[in-house]
Order: sequence, then structure tokens, then C-alpha cells
Amino acid sequence: MGAREVRLPSASSQAAIESYVSRMASQLPAHFAFATLVPWSSPQRPSKLATPDSAPGGHWDAEGIASLASECGSLLVPCTFETRYEKYMMKKLLEQLEPHGDLCVFVLQLLEVWGELSREYVQEVMARHDALVVLGANAVVLDPSDNSDRLLQTLDQEQAWLKVNAKRVNTMIDRDEDEFQRVLDYHHKLLWEDVPKALMSNFDPIDRNLVETANRVGDYHVTRLCGNARSGNYVLLASRSESEKVVLKIYDKSVHVIAADLHCIYRELRFLRDMLRHPHIIRCNNMFHSFSQVYLALEFGGKQNLHQRLWDQPGFRLDSKDAVDCTMQIAGALAYCHSQDVVHGQVSLKHIVMEDQSETLFCRLVDFFQASHRPESMPLATPCGDLPCIAPEVALDESYFAKPADCWSLGVVLLEAAGGLGSMRQAVGWPEDAELEPTARRIKNFFSGEGSHGRALAVMGGVRSELVLANLSALLEPTPTARAAMGAIAQSSAQPRGAAEGPEGWNESEHLDLSPAPSLPIA
Repeated sequence: MGAREVRLPSASSQAAIESYVSRMASQLPAHFAFATLVPWSSPQRPSKLATPDSAPGGHWDAEGIASLASECGSLLVPCTFETRYEKYMMKKLLEQLEPHGDLCVFVLQLLEVWGELSREYVQEVMARHDALVVLGANAVVLDPSDNSDRLLQTLDQEQAWLKVNAKRVNTMIDRDEDEFQRVLDYHHKLLWEDVPKALMSNFDPIDRNLVETANRVGDYHVTRLCGNARSGNYVLLASRSESEKVVLKIYDKSVHVIAADLHCIYRELRFLRDMLRHPHIIRCNNMFHSFSQVYLALEFGGKQNLHQRLWDQPGFRLDSKDAVDCTMQIAGALAYCHSQDVVHGQVSLKHIVMEDQSETLFCRLVDFFQASHRPESMPLATPCGDLPCIAPEVALDESYFAKPADCWSLGVVLLEAAGGLGSMRQAVGWPEDAELEPTARRIKNFFSGEGSHGRALAVMGGVRSELVLANLSALLEPTPTARAAMGAIAQSSAQPRGAAEGPEGWNESEHLDLSPAPSLPIA
């Protein structure tokens, strides 16, 4: 909802919404209920009405919504949809209604302006209408009638269309399952064979004779499952010889079914196999795929990630020297990436693996699935990442710049490593079921306060370290433009072991366009 204060619809819009609900609630049949996306302001309110509470961020009463769903067949949601707050609350309402699939949800999009409409206002209204449709309500009625009979007629027509469309889809599926399977097969061939062949010269063709058993994949002997990376991905520890230990990162094609997923896998392959050469970035040695799976054979970087290592430590933290050393190794890797306009997008404790080398920890950055080629001046709008490491501007649904977002995430890594696992949550204070956007606002407000970095570092065990504090202050800066660049952070520390190599075999004239994938035909 943005870093600014929560902005509710204008007073006139809110009054119009409440007036509309009050009038219609008294005229429509009993099986209709209402919901508004902002707290109800007037002392009198209809009986069958759901509204969010007035707490920052807003919350829906799950029990009240369940009661309405059991009593009513249709829920009407009048709104103007002029603010991010309404978008946020509409998403939360639809999530609450997921268990109540029999309830029809109709959004009634009211106009703020009547009479002759300017071209600019019409364009704005249609943009809001498109955004509402995407959210997934059963139907969106633009400029609903003030007359209850006409409104009922419109809603009856919408329900009739829903039934007809549902019947048509079921009839098509029942009538020709073979045709449906042919469509799926065509989609699979297009996505995993035709598109790579035409656009992705470095994506090897399907190996239709690839051996895939519980103990073997191709030439690799599987040792054990060593953790989930993401829904649809998992990771195996494997070896091809006594001296070659690898991690097989596996993408399940039945889960990754859109062009954007293929694009992300190809970018990760190109970054880790062909472009990035740095001692603290994991390398991809090989790539192959079968009809059902894509395999990336990655360097083995250690048995634990940083999150697991912290969990095993006294106080759930490293000593300050080790914490800074680990963080600066990753800072060097990210500075190298940023120098080539590559951003990671999901820097976190779980995406840093480590092994003990000569009584020190050697760290590597992994998981470039969300990484992208992003020049300094090109903002992003799609959020990625999770608490506690996601940058506030990313979580707040704003347009953001990806390099400063990586810097913030590394700052959280340092805080958790030096202060203790859970330091961010303990310092800022959020419940287990915290919503992302309100929590991001709390984080941003907390670190805007004087002395906040010291309090966060000390919250779990009284940790004090001037070196850690200096880096936290530079990285955990709420204003992205004032945040330290990764290169400056890396230069403030000792150089990482080993020199970053040039991108061997990388031909700039032939390199893949690593910007987000365009839409591709499915069938």
C-alpha cells in the first residue's frame, strides 16, 4: 500500500458507498449481504454487513464472514477502488472467502463523478475496473443502478452467465478428454521444446533416454534429499565420482507451466553456468532435462545454509567477527553481480550456503531463480522475497530499484547472523501470522528511529559491535536512495579469497535478453 500513510477513499466517496449500502440493504432480498472495503463510519449500519476493523492495515472478522456466508448466497461489495488500501482489503476479503465457494461475490464499482465524464477519468475508471477483474471476484459491475429492481436484474444476468460458462466448460471437458490432453501435450512441447529451440540456444534439448530412479539421475548417483527450495523445486545431493560432489536442483515441469517460469530457469542457468564467475557465487556445472524434470547440477557449497548454521549455534548467532566475515563475502559476490547489472532479488539466510575451510567459514550465494539483468535506471514492480529479509519498498507494493533492495536484504542477513536468529522480528515485533505490507511499514518506521540499529542488534543477547553497527546503519537505511551501495560495502572489507574471473565464453553481442519474459502463446 506504499510507504505513505494509509490513504482511505475520499470522504465524499466513502459517504456515497455507505449511502448506497444503506439504501440497497433495505430493498434487496434477505439472501444478499454487503461488505465495504473501509471501516464503517456512521453509527447506524445494516445487519448483514462485513467491514474491516480500524486497526492499521485492517483485518477482517473471519467468524463474521463465515456467518454471512452460511446465511446468504451473494455478497455485494460496493467500492470506488481509488486507493491501494481498497486493493489490499479486497485481496484479503477474497482470501477469507476461499473456503466458502458457494458464495457469489459481486463487486459494484461506483463512480465518484457523475454527468459528463472526461477522457482521463474514463481511462482511470477502466484501469480500476481491469484491476478488480484480475482479483478474482465472480463479477464486477461497473456503475451499478440505484434502482433495486434494475440492480437485481443485472445480478441475475451475471449469475446466469456464470452458470452458462461453468456448464460450457464442464461439457467441453466431459465431451473430449482426449482433446484436452492434446492441448496439454501441445502446451508442453511448445514451452519445453519449441521455445527453447527457437530462442534459447544454450538450453539443451530434452534427453528422452535420461535415467531417473530413486538412486540415480543420468550419470549422477543420488545420496540424499537435502531440502526444499521452493514449491515445485527440490534439491538432491549427488555425485558422479568420489571427487565430484554436486547438488542437483530440480524443477518439476508439472508445476512450472508458464513462459515466465521457463525464462527464470534459463536466466539462472545462464547466470550460473555462463556469465558469473566469483568465488562466493555457486557455479552450475551442467544442465539436462527429461520430459518431466529440469536438472541443474550445481557446485556443492556445504551441508548447511546460514539459517541452519545459526539454528545450531549458542544464542542462535555467530560471533561478530564471523558474522561480518560471512556477510562481507556475500557483499563481494553481490557487488560483482551489481557491477554487471545483475540483481539477485532474494538474498536471505537460506540462500547462503557455507562450509568450514581452515577454521573459517566459506560462504556462497545460491538460488538465482528470481535474479535478473537490471540496469541502474530500470525500476521493478513485481515483488519477490519474504520476511524478514525483504526490503520495505518491495513489500509495500511500490515501484522499486532492485540493487538497493539487495543491499537491505544483506543488512538483515548481517543482523540475524550477529544479533541472533529472529532479531529483526524481536526488535520490530510482529506476530507469526503477520501480513506482509503492515509489517513492512512497521519495519520501515522502526529503522527510521534514532538508535534503532543498536537496539535491534542487542535485542536477543545484548550484542555490541561498532563494526556490525556501522554496516547495519549503512544497509538498513529505510530510504533506498540513501542506502549504501553494495560496492561501497564490499570495499570497506578485506577482498574475498580468490579473484573474480571474467565471464568466460560470454559474448555480449549474442547474450540473452535477461529482462522479464514477454507473453508467449500457450495453445
